[in-house]
Amino acid sequence: MKVGGRFARASLWAGILAACVLGAPACNRTGTATGGGVATVRQERYAAVVFLSGSEFFNWAYAGMRDAARMLGPQVQVELQGPAEWDASLEARTVEQLVARKIDGLAVTAAEANALVPAIDKAIAAGIPVITFDSDAPGSQRLAFVGTNNYNAGWAAGKAMAEWLGGTGQVGVSTFPGPDHLRKRLDGFTGALAQFGPGIKVAAVVNDEGDVAKAETQITAMLQANPGVTGIFCAHGNPGPGAAAAVRNLGLKGKVQILAFDFGTPVIELIESGEIKGTVGQNPYLMGYMSMLLAYSARHPNDVPSGRPGFGHVPATIDTGVSVLYRGDIARYRTVPKV
Repeated sequence: MKVGGRFARASLWAGILAACVLGAPACNRTGTATGGGVATVRQERYAAVVFLSGSEFFNWAYAGMRDAARMLGPQVQVELQGPAEWDASLEARTVEQLVARKIDGLAVTAAEANALVPAIDKAIAAGIPVITFDSDAPGSQRLAFVGTNNYNAGWAAGKAMAEWLGGTGQVGVSTFPGPDHLRKRLDGFTGALAQFGPGIKVAAVVNDEGDVAKAETQITAMLQANPGVTGIFCAHGNPGPGAAAAVRNLGLKGKVQILAFDFGTPVIELIESGEIKGTVGQNPYLMGYMSMLLAYSARHPNDVPSGRPGFGHVPATIDTGVSVLYRGDIARYRTVPKV
């Protein structure tokens, strides 16, 4: 079931237009210097900062950023930074270290909406453009956000779950507190249930702490305490396999429908085996691609004043769209880009 097509089409056109506009300067990388020599172009370096390095989702995003940099020209180089564990303080420290290195621009996904604000604001104050992607830090001075409209993503999940359960029953949700994007997904999910499945009750919301094993433990306890639950919504990429393990171990396969998030390899395998019914698929590649283009544009102001003095023109947000993916849709995501 495809959803959010209008947003996906809009972001596609945004990508085409941005490529045309921003790619133009990169096509003229040399010029004639005074005296007839060839002028050199300063090398630029941009970084993606993520809160969980090694994540397949962020590998997709970085692949998009890398391809956008290649399109802009060989003078544009990129790197991927971030902690190997989900730790907002470590991610903030990474941003601060890149600011000290005088990086040319940053694409940051915030592990926690407020924890990254000081580091992002420090970068902006130093004249370094910051684009947030995937998970926003709306209280910061970041220039733009590129990613899923997370309320709409939750809405798509709630609509799908309501259809699966025939508009009645009980559901559980696996998420964790802190990230702004997860709060919005839960709001969208419950909003869609109210419209499309008013007979469906959210029996429990469990804190999986962003960890598969903890998700399995929490979901197992939730199912034991709430035997009427027949649907589970996993609000981010990690709890899907944990939910499948909990359902399997309790002998509830086929009785409890699981809606995962994103398309990591374990989720793909569980969809293909039938243990997960579907997943809410974002477009991390486009997130990385557009974040690079916006960071580059912001780094190169022109003679037309922008709304943010000292930086070039960027839109406030770009919605990269969302789809609910099923067994017939998922195979194309099996090959994860290498970092």
